[in-house]
Amino acid sequence: MSIDERLANSHFSLPAIREVNLSKHATGISLGLGELKDFNVDDKIFKALSNNWLNGATCYTQNAGLPALRKAVAAKQNLQDGFEYNDDNVVITIGVQNAVYTAIKTLSKLGASRVLIPSIHFGIYKKIPAEFNMEVITYPLNDDFSINTEALRALIQPTDIVILNSPSNPTGKVFSDDELNSIASVFKQKLTDGYVVSDEIYGSLVYDGSPFKSFSAYFDRVVVADGVSKSGAIAGLRVGWLITRNQHLAKAFTSNNATIISAPPTANQYAAIPVVKGETLETIQSYNTILKANRDKTIKVLDELKVEYNLPSGSFYIFPKLLKQGCTKAFCLEAAKKENGVVVIPGIAFGAEEYIRISLASNNMDEALNRLKTAVSELITNN
Repeated sequence: MSIDERLANSHFSLPAIREVNLSKHATGISLGLGELKDFNVDDKIFKALSNNWLNGATCYTQNAGLPALRKAVAAKQNLQDGFEYNDDNVVITIGVQNAVYTAIKTLSKLGASRVLIPSIHFGIYKKIPAEFNMEVITYPLNDDFSINTEALRALIQPTDIVILNSPSNPTGKVFSDDELNSIASVFKQKLTDGYVVSDEIYGSLVYDGSPFKSFSAYFDRVVVADGVSKSGAIAGLRVGWLITRNQHLAKAFTSNNATIISAPPTANQYAAIPVVKGETLETIQSYNTILKANRDKTIKVLDELKVEYNLPSGSFYIFPKLLKQGCTKAFCLEAAKKENGVVVIPGIAFGAEEYIRISLASNNMDEALNRLKTAVSELITNN
């Protein structure tokens, strides 16, 4: 069969997240895509971009990224775990998706053959390893979205890659210190030659409970994937990074990523520096204040509807269980397409089809929740 014949007989479906978002009626309100689109961007980010426009911002950087940004990332991570990182430990990427892709690609080339991902997960955690013919195994979560550590212990082999995500997309779960210690004890015993890839992109967006702590503070064999897309409200700039204690591994990441992107966009890296250095902290705290208020509005509606949920404390999502059984995708498509409707994301996008993901990142939360309340009430009545 020729390439054209295979192409004609292939179906390249959109991810459920994109499919539902693209179905939105012109009068709809979106609680769908994962970005702080309605939030003001800190002026320091614009100034960093403009001030460096004539200072090399239109030229290539090193393959690993702008040294000034890498040094800032190293200093930021040092505050989390005390390890003496420098710019050679850091690789700048085009967002966290590129970071996770590069980490898995590189570790696969180094001999890893299995990737363990949480049973409720962002879709790329499953899709990326499949591109390298790796075995993907889901480890179970408890009803409160914590990790079932004994089940995880039984699954792990020494050379595995294990993906962690806290604060979580889509659940909003932030692991406590006790939970992180428990998870780390499993890895110290079982993951002797593999790595944890810890997706910490939402680390600055914790609005309730204890402050976020990187998993690198609990376990040495960690590759942290992080970035400024979420906390800076600058998802479109696509600035992320990988940081590891192993500089040889960082060099391998750089080599493998350079064949895909050559180097990250220079101007965008300059714009990211004030976020990484903590200069926009006051603005981020204002985001967290809004997210917490929107969460509290949302749980009030869910309580009125008697819909099950776990209380989130980070990222900007809540992940209620809408159906006792069955798939929520049809509901989400209908709610999105309807005039004066609302966009929420079906749980099938995250491996949990009875759930929906509601974004808290909206400046029109009251009206969006009114519309969602109407849609869910109709679903409950009809079922």
